[in-house]
Amino acid sequence: MGRGGGSHGGGGHSGGRSFGGRSGGGFGGSHGGGRGPGGPGFGGPGFGGPPPGGPGFGGPGGWGPGWGGPRRRWGGPIFPGGGFRGPGGCSTVILLVIIILAVISFVAPDWGSSRQDIDVTVSRTERTAVTGTQTYSDWYVDELGFIDHDTDLTDGLKYFYSKTGIQPYVMLLDYDESLWDGGNWNEDAAEQYLAQVYEDTFSDNGHLIFAYFACENDTEDMDGMFYFYYGSAAYSIMDDEAETIFWSYFDMNYNNLDLSIAEFIGQTFEETADNIMHVGTSGNSTLIKAAVIFAVICVAAIIIGIVVAKRAAKKDSMDQL
Repeated sequence: MGRGGGSHGGGGHSGGRSFGGRSGGGFGGSHGGGRGPGGPGFGGPGFGGPPPGGPGFGGPGGWGPGWGGPRRRWGGPIFPGGGFRGPGGCSTVILLVIIILAVISFVAPDWGSSRQDIDVTVSRTERTAVTGTQTYSDWYVDELGFIDHDTDLTDGLKYFYSKTGIQPYVMLLDYDESLWDGGNWNEDAAEQYLAQVYEDTFSDNGHLIFAYFACENDTEDMDGMFYFYYGSAAYSIMDDEAETIFWSYFDMNYNNLDLSIAEFIGQTFEETADNIMHVGTSGNSTLIKAAVIFAVICVAAIIIGIVVAKRAAKKDSMDQL
């Protein structure tokens, strides 16, 4: 069955990707494949993906903008009468500190959670979930015995389905020498295989097969090839941007050895669904939050300055009596 084949509209595909093994990290190379007829090309610009080693997890430590730097003692504005003196001045400083801490505590959790997604594109495309997909009873097949706790995988797949209307089907496939020509990946053979699986398994166009083809002597490092195969209805969701987002999350989670294989695949689908099924309001949300904090601090400082100035003027007036 050729590219674009299948009476149910299956046939969209993404070229295979190798990630170089989980313990090694990073993309280990990639191979061919745009979309078949009937949809724009898969995989975004090239198949190289992020640089080896995956998106950097180093970077500046801490939340958002750095809070370090030289310590400075702030004595407040200098007003006639000696600046901040007496109970009134003290209380206003405390009020200012409380306001600043409250604003920071409100936005800081978002900064902390966004650090892990620093290299992931925020979707700018409005997408409408696919309708009419017939739910298939199985969510995955594991010929390699890599899935220990299936809910770690299926929870993420079901979440993706609920958001996009596309039901994923994960296949972890044992080594098949017919798919590896002298150790080299045979994409055409893999595509034909998945086209037949789609034709035999699903009755509509709203499914997605995410396959892993193990290489010879493979281990849980997963040195083989990952491959997407879509039903035609999935094109409306899994466009170039969506697939780029998927592979970005996949690369990060693949290289996070704290996650099991089931967890990193399931989590990738879940995170992708959250990203691609909403339209990002701004690519500079962190800067906007920083600007809000700065504005609040400025307003609070002005108000406190006015109060202190009035109290200082009143005190001077009383001293002159």
